[in-house]
Amino acid sequence: MNGLVERLWSWGVFKVGQTRRISSFPWVTWDISEHAIDYPEIMSALPLLEAGDIGLHRDAGYLSNYAIPGFMKHAWIHTIGATGNDITQMRIVEATHDGVLKKHPIRPMHSDYVIIVRPLSVTRDDVYQAIRKADMIVGHKYDVHFEFDIEKELAELDAEGKFHLRSNLGKFDAAFSCTETVAFSWWHKREQLRLYRKLHRGKDVIVADDYVNGGFSVVWASKNVTLDTAKKLGLSEEGLHLLEEYFGNNKNLPSA
Repeated sequence: MNGLVERLWSWGVFKVGQTRRISSFPWVTWDISEHAIDYPEIMSALPLLEAGDIGLHRDAGYLSNYAIPGFMKHAWIHTIGATGNDITQMRIVEATHDGVLKKHPIRPMHSDYVIIVRPLSVTRDDVYQAIRKADMIVGHKYDVHFEFDIEKELAELDAEGKFHLRSNLGKFDAAFSCTETVAFSWWHKREQLRLYRKLHRGKDVIVADDYVNGGFSVVWASKNVTLDTAKKLGLSEEGLHLLEEYFGNNKNLPSA
């Protein structure tokens, strides 16, 4: 019975995440192909992005948006940046309902709102460690229970990226949600980057908006990310300040 309950819970989590509200009959859809950010806009951004950057997005209208607080709803980490003008080799690590996967950044950036942030005052070795840890968990399943047991995961991870059980830790299940994947990767700099779990919906978690803090700078935002929209959809005052700095450094971009 426990196995059945687990399967039903997982099905429900993923189905809500794939259900989108629309303004006409039948009022909801599972079509996720239409988004506000087009490919030319994405292609213009890709050369700016570097390994270690964190991507955040919000798909408009999805039922899962109501369960996740804040403006941004999803996160991933860039592991390979552009080499010169060659963007074909770029890669990210991202946790979705299919598990922790490596893919091209075009996939999650084809969304409705996107912000890319970059950790401040980190070394090349810091970035390497983050990338290495992200790569090590590729292939693990998605955590539908949103258990941010990062210390336990790190303690159980060996040099080859395999998890080993210890009897004194009890039941352990190596699985990762999207924002946990990013936090796990950058946990060695958690204090500097201010990665703190907070209580949301009865769980101690890190949500996507938590990455828009003073430990990071905004390096790119999609055209429809404005201060008015971000404020209306729940971005913190600190996050709004970072966006304001970004718009101030890019005078040709909209800010309202």
